[in-house]
Amino acid sequence: MKSNLMKKMKRIFSIEIAIEYKTCLYAFCVLFFYCVYLLCVGTFSANILYLFEIFCVAYVIGYLQYYLLDNFDEAERLSGRNWAGLLICTTLYTAVSYLLNWLDRNLIATMIFFVFMFAMYYFIYLINKVKRFIDTENLNEMLLEFKKGEKHD
Repeated sequence: MKSNLMKKMKRIFSIEIAIEYKTCLYAFCVLFFYCVYLLCVGTFSANILYLFEIFCVAYVIGYLQYYLLDNFDEAERLSGRNWAGLLICTTLYTAVSYLLNWLDRNLIATMIFFVFMFAMYYFIYLINKVKRFIDTENLNEMLLEFKKGEKHD
């Protein structure tokens, strides 16, 4: 019973860490774009309410991405459903940015933001894929070293 509870807690903790990772990553992408936009329009201070909104939206989309959209940015390959998830999340960020006035409802900036977020999702997918490949190589190497150690004993 205790072991089963521990397994469930570890699984929940692992999922929460994955969602925190996504939240921080994508919130940073949005914040970066927001700051560059502000600099381009000659503003040198950010609206603190927008910063709060960006993180809240990133959490909501992170949960949506994980639970409803198959955690597509950590997929082995992007299938049709994964591409749809990428497009849905990009569209959500863009729509919210427009509705909450993050980019002053500037249509050109909003369109560029859409392209930027789409690219960020794709690049993060690629980075996650490379990381998994490296981790797999490292685990295989450790397994070989372990097997060699067994033969010497």
